[in-house]
Amino acid sequence: MAKLGSAAAAIKPKGSVKAKVIGGLVVGVIALIILFNIFNFANTDANRIGLHYGGGVIEDKKFKSIIPPGSTNKLIGPGDTVYTYPIDQRSYIIGGDGADTDAADEVTVVSKDNVRLGVRVQVYFTLNRDKDVIKSFHERIGLKTEAYEERGWNDMLQSYFRPQIDRALSAVATNYGWAELYNNEAKKSAFQTAAAKEFTRLLPAAVGGDYFCGPGYNGTNDCGELSFTVQKPMPLDKGIIDGLEAKQRAELAKATQEQKNQQVQVELQSVQQQVKLLGANGYLLKSAIESGKIQFMVIPQNGNVSIPVPTTTQSPSTQPTEPAR
Repeated sequence: MAKLGSAAAAIKPKGSVKAKVIGGLVVGVIALIILFNIFNFANTDANRIGLHYGGGVIEDKKFKSIIPPGSTNKLIGPGDTVYTYPIDQRSYIIGGDGADTDAADEVTVVSKDNVRLGVRVQVYFTLNRDKDVIKSFHERIGLKTEAYEERGWNDMLQSYFRPQIDRALSAVATNYGWAELYNNEAKKSAFQTAAAKEFTRLLPAAVGGDYFCGPGYNGTNDCGELSFTVQKPMPLDKGIIDGLEAKQRAELAKATQEQKNQQVQVELQSVQQQVKLLGANGYLLKSAIESGKIQFMVIPQNGNVSIPVPTTTQSPSTQPTEPAR
């Protein structure tokens, strides 16, 4: 019995050590969790800016600071959140390759002469980085659409950009005939300028602020205007284009015939003048000489000129015969 007691006493300390090790590991993990919650770090990519908001149990969830692009291991408070937004050039494209909508998508407008047209649009811009402006954008628009995420950003463009583009183009298109927008570069340029002006007026009113700047904005220069371009408006009824092309071909043929008629008239007037000057026979003789039907030679005065006389060969049947004696 004494031996068994001694063995139990020898084994008991080993279990105690193992329990202490496991307990120490658990305490260490808990300490690390607490440490990482106390010391919270934020990072931003080179093309994104961060908005730091408090979120601890003892403070309000309010704006704290701007975290510059390209920041690494920026220490923030426990429970705090950083929302990041793009600061590089962005685009919103309707229709065609690389579109933010379906490739076949178009903005539908009605021209002054009631023809429905499809228009593809490209808008290029950057986000305004002014601290107060971007804070307002986040709290009014970003949180609602989750624009700090890629999908939310695209949803924001669809919700706020697309309706204002539709309104701007529809309002301006009624000032132009469809053919002017289809094949008149000057009118198309005027249409684009007017639509861009209308869009830049409508967008800030819709979103509640000047949240967007031109593509050349870098955070220190003037905000600038958004780049707004449209492609050639196309009638949705393709038969209209066929009709226009047929009309243009007919007008071209008419112009060609009129040019020919004018040329004939000029030639006729020239003939009339020559007849008046040379007389009818003189004009005919001149025309025959010019056409090569009559050949003539100029013989110098008192000169000797040898003129070859063509000879003819008589057949045996036509030679004279000696009279019979």
